[in-house]
Formats: sequence, structure tokens, C-alpha cells
Amino acid sequence: MAERIEKTSQLLQTKFKRFSRVEKAFYISIAFTALVLAISIIFMQTRLLKVQNDLTKINAQIEEKKTELDDAKQEVNELIRLERLKEIASKKDLKLNNENIRAAE
Repeated sequence: MAERIEKTSQLLQTKFKRFSRVEKAFYISIAFTALVLAISIIFMQTRLLKVQNDLTKINAQIEEKKTELDDAKQEVNELIRLERLKEIASKKDLKLNNENIRAAE
């Protein structure tokens, strides 16, 4: 009985050592697919990080432009202040006509 188990064990070991061509092709294709997937995942992650970095830069530029726009609007409002316009009109001996005052948008 022990001899039979030993022969079976040896037979299985030799079978595992030698794969058929189909089995080799199958295992090679699985390894190749895993390698391609790993490379693809790394590539996609680096592209995602680049896109996120670009998005962050663009958002920073948008915020900067919004700040510039708000500053410009505030400056326009300060320049068309009624008290300032009255002061300029009185210095130039002019009459202030509110109908002629327009705000730039």
C-alpha cells in the first residue's frame, strides 16, 4: 500500500513538472494579462494624477481671476460714489445730473 501511494506521489510530481503546450500557453497568457493590467493601472493612475494637478492649477487661476474681477468691481463702485462725483463736479463748477451717471458692468 505504501508503495502505491509513493508511486502515485511521484507520478503527480512528474505531471506537475511537465505541463502540456496548452497548459503552458494558458499560464503564459494569464501572466501576460496580469502584466498588461498592472501596467495599465499604473498608467491610468499617473494620468489621473496629472489631470487632477491640471484641474487644481486651473481652479487656482479661476479663483485668481474672480478676485481680480471683484477688485475691479469694487474700484468701479468707489469711482462712481455719489460723494466723489459731487466733489469733482463742484471743483469743476459743474452741475451733477444723476440721469447721466451709469455704472459699468
